[in-house]
Amino acid sequence: MQDNPLENSPMAFFAGIVLAFIGAAAAVFYLFVRTSSESLIMPGPTFRLKHFVIALVVLAAGAALASFARPRRSSMSDGTQYNR
Repeated sequence: MQDNPLENSPMAFFAGIVLAFIGAAAAVFYLFVRTSSESLIMPGPTFRLKHFVIALVVLAAGAALASFARPRRSSMSDGTQYNR
């Protein structure tokens, strides 16, 4: 994985984090706000499984992107600060 363009990419990492938070917020929205009977934002007890599944897919895609693009050190052979 030395030639992976996503590795050590701060922009891709940030985009993945943002996507994960958007997916998590959408999932919470469809679980709690959309299913409550007296919601102030969008009244109605209808639960749309398709929208919830799409929110989970966006959450998973953002988490995967962020995990592949997370910042890493230059090589694995570098000594860690915890070695004695």
